[in-house]
Amino acid sequence: MSAVTLGALPLDGVDAEGVEWVVEDIEGWDGSPGSTIQVVQRPRAHGAWAGDAYLPARSVAVGGVLMAPDRGAARRALQRLNEAASLASTTLAVNDAGESLWAGVRRQDVILAKWLGDKAVRYSVQLVATDPRRFGDALVESTALPSTAGGLTVPLTVPFTINAVTVTGQVSLTNPGNIAGTVRLRIDGPVQGPVVTHVNSGRSLVFSSSIVLGAGEWIDVDMERREVLANGQASRNGWVTARGWSAFEPGENTWAFTAAGYDPGSKLTVTATPAWQ
Repeated sequence: MSAVTLGALPLDGVDAEGVEWVVEDIEGWDGSPGSTIQVVQRPRAHGAWAGDAYLPARSVAVGGVLMAPDRGAARRALQRLNEAASLASTTLAVNDAGESLWAGVRRQDVILAKWLGDKAVRYSVQLVATDPRRFGDALVESTALPSTAGGLTVPLTVPFTINAVTVTGQVSLTNPGNIAGTVRLRIDGPVQGPVVTHVNSGRSLVFSSSIVLGAGEWIDVDMERREVLANGQASRNGWVTARGWSAFEPGENTWAFTAAGYDPGSKLTVTATPAWQ
């Protein structure tokens, strides 16, 4: 049985007021939305022409029952449900057989409520996810700039080797989903002219070699929104000289971190969120 949470409201289990919530059905969650494909018949020939296709919005209907110790508690539970099905963006999370996925949703239609006696209500909530993807937990990994330090072979009677310490300057993360997920970067100074390359695709996000971040300064990059912020605030898209934006593609992904100059304090942090259709 799935455990469903809408915003901060769990729709399964017993809440603090003694109201028991039970989800009976959730339509539109496990399947995948249709396609925006448009097909045009080829003139005087078999077959058709078709352009690129994308996923439309995902519609999700959550239906269930709430059973309260008294009518007042039932009415207050309905009010919490109305509030949770927000007109603004909120989160619908579904945990099924240990797999927890979520989507950003908004209320799409009326919330139906049918009283079953004085203390129970059967409800139905219609939601829409304008981004149809379902996301898992974000994966986070960091690296410094590539370097090799140490390493020594000592010619004693029985020669032995002291291994060098190598920093690859790469971050590898795996998307177990079946569609590209989101990627966010944070580049911490001190660093000059950082470059982040998605090894799989060869796309590089290159910052001007004249850009110098001091200790305590950083750059935030949202790859999907194509947005660059300095210290989390001011837009700095103009700092980018080559816009090789990348996504968290299904399977293993590797990002390489380089810069115009080396500093052991430079750091790249990649936050990537797996996604499913």
